[in-house]
Amino acid sequence: MDSSTGSYGAAEEALMNRIAGEIILSKTPGDVMKKWRLLFELGQSELARHMGIAPSVLNDYEKNRRKSPGTLFLRKFVMALIEIDSKKGGAHIKKFTAMTKDLSNVILDIAEFPEARSVKDIVEAVDGIVLAGKGGQNLPVYGYTVVDSLNAIKLMDATDFLRLFGTNSMRALVFVGVSKGRSPIIAVKIYPIKPRMIVIHGPTKPEDVDELAVALAEQEAIPFVLSLKQDVPSLISSLRNIYR
Repeated sequence: MDSSTGSYGAAEEALMNRIAGEIILSKTPGDVMKKWRLLFELGQSELARHMGIAPSVLNDYEKNRRKSPGTLFLRKFVMALIEIDSKKGGAHIKKFTAMTKDLSNVILDIAEFPEARSVKDIVEAVDGIVLAGKGGQNLPVYGYTVVDSLNAIKLMDATDFLRLFGTNSMRALVFVGVSKGRSPIIAVKIYPIKPRMIVIHGPTKPEDVDELAVALAEQEAIPFVLSLKQDVPSLISSLRNIYR
């Protein structure tokens, strides 16, 4: 990582996502924040100073006296852990990134759009049929992630799910190798951060998609789309062409 430019390597980004994911999913996020501060061997004062906050604020979070940290505070927290350790030689980063899971067989493609596209643009790109959330056609989309559904089930745990969101949650999560479409919807339903839309690839017609999956997507108010692209490579190619 080059701390002067604020750029991070893939392993460091994965570690940051892992830490943030643990905090988000915990019923006592302050306990998890304290755990990671101690794992990085940092005092409250040093960490708070780097974050630009009073130590008492960090102390309140760690004692769960405040509500769960928001996205901006959480990013500032994990960035501070990484940046401070990097300036000290990065010993803890090296240790923890060595433990970071390789999800290259799960995340087949991921991209951020330089400018917003709409749900409708994504639907057209994937030769999609909208199964739920038809009223959200004009909602902005800022990226996509193509996920191998079977490998996701085999390899991912709850804390890994945040890595599917890249740098923002206003994106299309595209699940390929789907049989009925229930598992992706259930995973999204129980996770606190929601994508802009969900695309599934596998079923060849709407009738093959699980009715409960469609109903849950309607409940969550998430556009739910069946892609009829012939195969996964052509699906990924069409998504890439959106921002070229």
